[in-house]
Amino acid sequence: MEHGLVGQDQDAAARAYTTAFETPLGTEEIACLQRSNSAAHRVIAWHGLSSGNRFWYWDLFWGEATVILAGLPGHGQVRRRPAAVYERWTPQHFFDLGEATVRQHIDGRPATLIGHSTGGLIALGVALQAPALVSRLILVNAVVWHDLRGLVRLWLAASRWPALGRCVVGATLGPGRRSFRVFRQSLRAFIHDTAHFYGNPRCDSTLREGYTEYRATGDGAIVGTARVLQAADLRPAVAAHPPAMPTLIIHGARDGTVPLAQAEWLAAHLPNAELYVVPGAGHLSFGEREDLINQKVRQWTDAHPVDG
Repeated sequence: MEHGLVGQDQDAAARAYTTAFETPLGTEEIACLQRSNSAAHRVIAWHGLSSGNRFWYWDLFWGEATVILAGLPGHGQVRRRPAAVYERWTPQHFFDLGEATVRQHIDGRPATLIGHSTGGLIALGVALQAPALVSRLILVNAVVWHDLRGLVRLWLAASRWPALGRCVVGATLGPGRRSFRVFRQSLRAFIHDTAHFYGNPRCDSTLREGYTEYRATGDGAIVGTARVLQAADLRPAVAAHPPAMPTLIIHGARDGTVPLAQAEWLAAHLPNAELYVVPGAGHLSFGEREDLINQKVRQWTDAHPVDG
């Protein structure tokens, strides 16, 4: 894939830019956010379906690595594609874009990859098809195959008929796009530990920071991503060629979107994996129990250091 920077902006907290990749489906733009430029080692993280780069809570790596938060295809403030393009998206298309994003940013050195939910599917897909690019892998409530629950399951079912899918997505996300207060409350569909999530002192500032890019993602891109998830199943590839890099699998014990069984299956089939089940947490475990997850990630990274 060919790529290039098509624009960037600078604010006090981060450098935001868009990368364009030439693919068999035409030009795909990926919104990126560089949160720090502290060291040679790169950390590249992907968010989940309908989320955005500015919704990450973690600042754990900012002082010791160059951290790039990468958007899903069609997510954030990128140019919208014709509906027919979204309908042709496949898991392999997402993995190829993920690999191209990594290659653009690593300068020849393997990176730590992090992925939440759909982002975890991409991070694992990159680790499977280009393991030399990956030094460590952190998967948070990651999708491994298409057995999903709750609101996302509805999106997956409706995505089989794209026009219907766009109507369903528009109806479910529309109120939150029009009102920050409604959006904030709508996250209850994805969390279980509401006390810790809404009690996190960074909750409102983080959600407000990412609200604009959340609203920028079109219904067609979300439906197209849901179609990708409907077709996704990495179990055969993992079973045939399990990635051997150190892998930390984090999963909320009460995740109502991605069943815990997916994390347990993955931990049983990766040779160098550790599973941490976050007590009482749902699908947004990194926001629900940021304290516990940061403690675990710090412990794990100290046990698996990288150069740079």
